[in-house]
Amino acid sequence: MSALKIIAAAVLAISLALPAPGQSLAEAAKKEKERRESLKGKASVVVTNADLAGTKKRPAIEVNPQTPAESEKPAAAAKPGEPSAGEAAPPADPQIEAGKKFDEKKSELEGRLSKAKELVELLNLKMSALQQQFYSFNSMTAKDQVQKQLSETLQKLKAAQAEEAKIKDELDKVLAQAVKGKLAPAAINPSDPPG
Repeated sequence: MSALKIIAAAVLAISLALPAPGQSLAEAAKKEKERRESLKGKASVVVTNADLAGTKKRPAIEVNPQTPAESEKPAAAAKPGEPSAGEAAPPADPQIEAGKKFDEKKSELEGRLSKAKELVELLNLKMSALQQQFYSFNSMTAKDQVQKQLSETLQKLKAAQAEEAKIKDELDKVLAQAVKGKLAPAAINPSDPPG
């Protein structure tokens, strides 16, 4: 006998000598039958990849920018120096307006950059999954289909990375303009003394 046959016989003998599991096959089948009977009549939901493709990612928590104290204030009561509802607003300070525009542009660019980064991360994950599927030995899909998906995803990834870089450059330019003093953030009051 060869050594392999001896080892196989020893493993078989040891596995037969081990105690049987705590639950017999008949008991497991009976419990499964009871479980299935208890679920009869209940509607089940089947979620497909097509269903998941149409979903949009939303934040888990949404913060209301208006605090409860602000929402409880009466609308007719205006602070001293502010126009009431019937009066026209005085012309705004150009520096404050520029600061507000800067803040709006900055927050818009930061939002776009965040979305672009998220897309790049998702495409990187998809690339990894496709590569893993391509090099898998027990893959059920044809290698040429996976290779086509890899190619398409790589093109999307490169486009997303270029868009991310473009948005980042645009944001850097806006921030550089603010540093040079061309735009002042709205939070800075020009009447306040520096220091």
